[in-house]
Amino acid sequence: MGERDAEEVIAEVCRLYGEKGEKAVRAARNGHVIQYHDFCVVIGTTDTYVVDEGFCTCGDFMYRESQCWHILAFRTAKALGMIVQRDEWYMDLL
Repeated sequence: MGERDAEEVIAEVCRLYGEKGEKAVRAARNGHVIQYHDFCVVIGTTDTYVVDEGFCTCGDFMYRESQCWHILAFRTAKALGMIVQRDEWYMDLL
């Protein structure tokens, strides 16, 4: 993906999702979306959450059933090729 295409994706995420989109883009750009052998995680402001295309372990998703910025960060990082790859198991870090 070219730089211009990436900037268009980022602008669209921010336009569609406002503050949640901005947090998602920041997380993707800062390397806070990490793929381990067993899980993908997003480092949030207060904790680290296991995520995928339509699931997150954060309270916003689990209890309010709303789309959280962690899922948006995962999707954004995936679209932009910004997921950090780790050659280890997340479960081993717990």
